[in-house]
Amino acid sequence: MSFWLNKADFKQVLSSRLFYKAFAGFWLTIACIFLLLVLFTRIQGELLDNAPLQGRHLDSLQHLKRNLVRLVENRDKSLQQAVDHPRLSRHSLILLVNDNIDKSVVTGNNETNLNLSILNDIGTQNLPSQTRTARYIAFGPLDVSIHQEHYRLYQIKPLPKSMIFHSIRMLPVWMKLLAVFIPSVILSVFLTIYLILPLNTLSRSARRLAEGELDSRVDVTTKRQDEVAQLIDDFNFMADKLTHSIQAHKQLLADVSHELRTPLTRLSLANAMAQDNANEVTQTYLERIEKEAHCLDKMLTDVLTLSRLEYTNHPLNIAPISLTSLLNELLLNAQFEAQQYQKTLTQNAMPNIELSCDAMLISSAIENILRNAIKYAQSYIQFTALEQGNRLVIHIQDDGKGVDETTLCELGNAFYRTDNARARQSGGIGLGLAIAKRALIAHRGNLQFANHQPHGLIVTITLPI
Repeated sequence: MSFWLNKADFKQVLSSRLFYKAFAGFWLTIACIFLLLVLFTRIQGELLDNAPLQGRHLDSLQHLKRNLVRLVENRDKSLQQAVDHPRLSRHSLILLVNDNIDKSVVTGNNETNLNLSILNDIGTQNLPSQTRTARYIAFGPLDVSIHQEHYRLYQIKPLPKSMIFHSIRMLPVWMKLLAVFIPSVILSVFLTIYLILPLNTLSRSARRLAEGELDSRVDVTTKRQDEVAQLIDDFNFMADKLTHSIQAHKQLLADVSHELRTPLTRLSLANAMAQDNANEVTQTYLERIEKEAHCLDKMLTDVLTLSRLEYTNHPLNIAPISLTSLLNELLLNAQFEAQQYQKTLTQNAMPNIELSCDAMLISSAIENILRNAIKYAQSYIQFTALEQGNRLVIHIQDDGKGVDETTLCELGNAFYRTDNARARQSGGIGLGLAIAKRALIAHRGNLQFANHQPHGLIVTITLPI
């Protein structure tokens, strides 16, 4: 994808409501950070920024010191007259701080009412410095001795206006970080809830839809009108169309299968009548027709069964039944069938539990899986039923060739068949495991497949107790 947007895409971005919401959210965060910094400068009070006094500023302060001493001692000016001298205080204020605060002197033209008292607290330092506040810059102190009185000299230059950005710069680092952290976290949480939460909901619904939950939709509870709402509407529209298409396909399959039963029944009836008057040669062909008709009838029955199970509103005849009653006859028949193929079926002792299920449907599903294992086993099949918590777990293991790892996930899908060990010679169309899987899912159970080392397949059936 090119980094640069073409003209049409750029116009589309600018016309997006989500763009303006994100843009407004960004600048709202910046404004909140700035306002919080300003609030901190007010709470913090007068802030000081000190730097060593060097160069021309130090020379100017020393020159001012000499002029003050000359005016007072050589020209008999008072301290107040000296600091008020127009030539000395034209562009700045002069402050002489004494240890006795009553003897401190300041230029009388402090019209802006600058707070100079803070300089009294820092005046004990020896080295002159440049002290900056939000309203003025003070140069000093410089020790001055006048009439045997010791003073600390400051030259103060008022700033034309309060420098809010300078006040922010002088805030402690932890206050600056706090001012950035608080609005960012709060607004990020709201932005996440407003933007990301519906997208996460959409992602979960899309995953459920992909897993076969055709009724999965995203509930739109807000009256938002941005691209996220449009995406949710499009997803729900797509899900509706997809559901309708799949249900129409299933209904068509069921209808066609059902309609084929009638001519198939007539074909079987006509074949039976023809056998009554057929000679030996014709009889062979008619018997072949009868066999294929039975196979076709079995396929149609499987298709109809699968179609009924795939509808979520398919009724189940749920009734309590003990596991022993459910499986005893099934296992006896399976052992007899295994013996016919010179194979061994072993089983463990059945746990004494009771299931609430559609006995005929579950029995048919387990029988289908078990007979499948008998077909493809080399010599033995192992049937194990265990109670694990509030679930019944059944393992059916054979010692056949197994299934390629890349196709394990496809087992249980309708009409799917592998091209290796479990091949076409069985005569089925790939519906047996699909019917068993849908029957178990209808009972809130599960069906899993895994290869057993060194060879063979393990089928795991899980059902709630």
